[in-house]
Parts: sequence; C-alpha cells; structure tokens
Amino acid sequence: MTAVKALLWALCLTPAAQLAWRAYTGALTANPIEFITLHTGFWTLVLIMATLAVTPLRRITGWNRIIQIRRPLGLFAFFYALLHFLTYVALDLFFDFSAVAADVLKRPYITVGFTAFVLLIPLAFTSTKGSIRRLGRNWLRL
Repeated sequence: MTAVKALLWALCLTPAAQLAWRAYTGALTANPIEFITLHTGFWTLVLIMATLAVTPLRRITGWNRIIQIRRPLGLFAFFYALLHFLTYVALDLFFDFSAVAADVLKRPYITVGFTAFVLLIPLAFTSTKGSIRRLGRNWLRL
C-alpha cells in the first residue's frame, strides 16, 4: 500500500506542480487569476468526487484496503479548495471581505462553493489519527 500512497501523492500534487510551472514560465494565459481559479476549482471537484467514490468502490469490489486512500484524497481536496478560496479572496478581490460577503449572498454558485469549503474545514482539521481517536464515534457524525 506504500507504493499506492506514493503514487497517490504524486498524482494529487501534479496539478499544483503544473500550475507552479505555468506561473514560473509565464504561461498562465491572458487572465492568470481566472486560470488559477478555474484550475484549482476543477481539481477540488475532481478530488472531492474521487474521495466520495472510495466507499462505493470498496463495496462493489470488496477491496477493503482502498479505504486507506480516502483520507489523503480528502485532504488534497481541501488543499485545492483552500488554494481556490485564497485565489478568489487574495488575488481576485484583494481581501475585500465586504465584496466576498456580497458575492456569497448574490451568486448561488459562490454560495454553494463557500458553504462546501466551510464544511470541509472541520473535516480537514479533525482528520489526524489523534483527532479521530479523541472524537471516537462523534467523528463519523462529523
């Protein structure tokens, strides 16, 4: 399973590496903020869907060890969601939190994205083995 996890890390970090390379070489298109926002948003969705697919895949295939990649997949989804949010707040709106609040209230897709991001925060911060052990069954409710 160590090789699978190493491959998972490599695959999940590839989009960030591609983004960094494009930034370094000046290949972020004519609208770099939009490109970064779309790139990180796309990979957030891909990784959330992959994370959610682990349990059904385990049930269908009977491969129980696949469950070990669910947490890293979820944390990578949070990583890209955080990059997506920071791109929006820092690069697009320059930390104008009143504009962020107005956008969250005005645009349904931003409302959904912001809500999903807020819901991912407690999952990411309580995903350590110690947190899971301390929370016990309550972690499953979370």
